[in-house]
Amino acid sequence: MRGHGRRGLLAFALALTTVAAGAAACSSGGDPAAGRSPSAGGPASAPAPPARPLVTLAEAAGALKDILSADGILGSAVPRLPADRNHLLRQAADGHLALTQAALRSSEIMREDPPRYTWGEPRLLVPRLEQGPGWFAAVVDRREEGGESRPVMLTVTRQGEDDWRISSLSLLDSAIPGIAQDAEGYATALGGDDPGVQISPRLMAPLHATTAEEGSAGFAAGLIAEGPHTTAHATEITATRAEEKDSCLGYGSIFAAAGYPVHALRTSDGGALIAYSLIRTTTWTAKVYPCAELIAKLPEQERLPDSSPLKEVRTVETQQYVSTVPPKTSRELARVIGYAGGITKVTSS
Repeated sequence: MRGHGRRGLLAFALALTTVAAGAAACSSGGDPAAGRSPSAGGPASAPAPPARPLVTLAEAAGALKDILSADGILGSAVPRLPADRNHLLRQAADGHLALTQAALRSSEIMREDPPRYTWGEPRLLVPRLEQGPGWFAAVVDRREEGGESRPVMLTVTRQGEDDWRISSLSLLDSAIPGIAQDAEGYATALGGDDPGVQISPRLMAPLHATTAEEGSAGFAAGLIAEGPHTTAHATEITATRAEEKDSCLGYGSIFAAAGYPVHALRTSDGGALIAYSLIRTTTWTAKVYPCAELIAKLPEQERLPDSSPLKEVRTVETQQYVSTVPPKTSRELARVIGYAGGITKVTSS
């Protein structure tokens, strides 16, 4: 692991080089509200009561209850009517919408029922926002038909006055850290360039993408912990490239920050809990054409009826993550603690 000073310089240097790229993939839930200063020259007065939050705890609870209740009812409907399908899609946004569309399309092509879930009691994480897009997060147990239960973290965004949709959903591999809350139970949202954490919310996705492609040899090493969603990808890409070369195939796989919202909350230790998305694009190319082995690279629901040889197959995965980032003063590493994803687009030629 690289030293703390080295990690700080890497993050700072990356920030300088990426500012010119403009509005990349991140938009956060908004900066924490600045404190009010007392009037100059006058007698001290009692502080004004805090403004009504953009999203209240009651509003968040009601919105999530409506979404999860409808999901359970529509998910168990047999047969699934077009209206039910459309309603489920209207409850989704951003990366979660892409994954929901892909799951419904796959189930229709394969003539299978889509997965059905029931939900436990949610733990709400509602930031005190005064402006910007309304959003909140929640951690809740999701139960599958077979009885298996997994905790998930949701982020829910407001699209209109009373139009709430799931923006991201990740299965948690470990419990989230404690979240900083005020006396009324509201969390603190972090801005995209918050200076108090090792990796700002805006840079978490591109740094994660770099680690997934380059592994421990990349310039993001020493910032993000090794694991199945980071350095293991780089190892798998290298091994697969060598294997496919023996089958007359070229192989490449790249990661990039997705153009979906990034949401971040302050943790109790001064760090951050960040929800964000990546896009993974994987390509197989026939070096000796035709190369019928490319047929096997297509997902089952994309099989060609005539098994025609292909020159290229490309898959696009939407991946949604939850990561923890330590405070700037810490020597710990950022860690991926939640993930959900799948193939959302396939092209072939």
